[in-house]
Amino acid sequence: MKKIILFLWVALFYGCEKPVEPTPEPTPEPPPVTTTIEINFDNDNNSSLMFQDGESIALLTSEERRYDIGQVLRVKAVDLTTLEVANFAPTDIVNATILVTIEGHPKPIKLFNIGKIRAHAVQQIKYPFIDGDTKFLDIDDQEVDLAQYKTTGIPIANVSFDFTGETDLIKKLKLLGKLKWKIKYHDFDPNDDPGNNWKDNIDAKDVRRFSGIIINLAYLFQAESTKTAFIAEPITDNNNVAMSTEQKQEVFKKIIDIPLFHCGVVVNVSGLGGGSTFGLANHVLKDYLTKDVCEITVHEIGHMIGYSHTSSMTYPSNPDKRGAVVATGQAYTIMLSRNEFPIRKNNYYKAVDFE
Repeated sequence: MKKIILFLWVALFYGCEKPVEPTPEPTPEPPPVTTTIEINFDNDNNSSLMFQDGESIALLTSEERRYDIGQVLRVKAVDLTTLEVANFAPTDIVNATILVTIEGHPKPIKLFNIGKIRAHAVQQIKYPFIDGDTKFLDIDDQEVDLAQYKTTGIPIANVSFDFTGETDLIKKLKLLGKLKWKIKYHDFDPNDDPGNNWKDNIDAKDVRRFSGIIINLAYLFQAESTKTAFIAEPITDNNNVAMSTEQKQEVFKKIIDIPLFHCGVVVNVSGLGGGSTFGLANHVLKDYLTKDVCEITVHEIGHMIGYSHTSSMTYPSNPDKRGAVVATGQAYTIMLSRNEFPIRKNNYYKAVDFE
């Protein structure tokens, strides 16, 4: 009996002992509440339009309108506190994030979002931190405070810009960064000489249509499928000698690395090219959204990288009718059939340009 009482006493003593409270986990730091502001450039109150009917040739062809093919959505610093935002594509762009890289900051910073920028819109704005919040997020969503620039701004030489986004169009436009092409529209006949093959007065519709074809050609050449078809194609050099695989790879890289396209409009012929000159007739500018135009466009690009009419970089070879314009033309036709190009009839903003 004593043993039973002792057992019950021990059980009650230990059973009533308070349990040890677990050490609480530390409260995690809340994520930054900073959000990227959204700016729109979608109407006449918040933007103007480039390449519109009635613009002067001087403005259409100005250095201010030169852009990199990989920066179709271009942001550049105008001065210490002011930016210019411009859309060089003939279609609206939505849901883009503008990134700024500032000297002394290790990562690009999300400066602002563009809800929508209409086709060929351009506008100057202040840096968002000049009149607003100075806290932003970098590409890893870490908070960055730009308060030091609120009163001084940022020297132009210390900043660069890029864009990013998840829409299908933005992803395609970003692929154009593989090419080194700079684009400038050019009047090759300033004296209106009727004896040459250049249009007397390049106009806004010419430039609008050119802005689309140059984007689609860049998209054609960035594609691995185009490169594969090009390298597999029998192509001859200026001596009518078949190129090796290595030589065709070098030629394709030359196309990717063309530094400058001076884009102009020709008459009497379908195209003119050589050096930085890239001239196309209006029938080519009208047809590129519905037809293979590589017979003309790639022909002139062939001239731009040094090939003559004796090479099948410009004309299909005889008698087998093979060459660069054939391989690229087939790739172009496939992309048209798949509605794959960035600029299409259903997103080009002025249907009247193709009537």
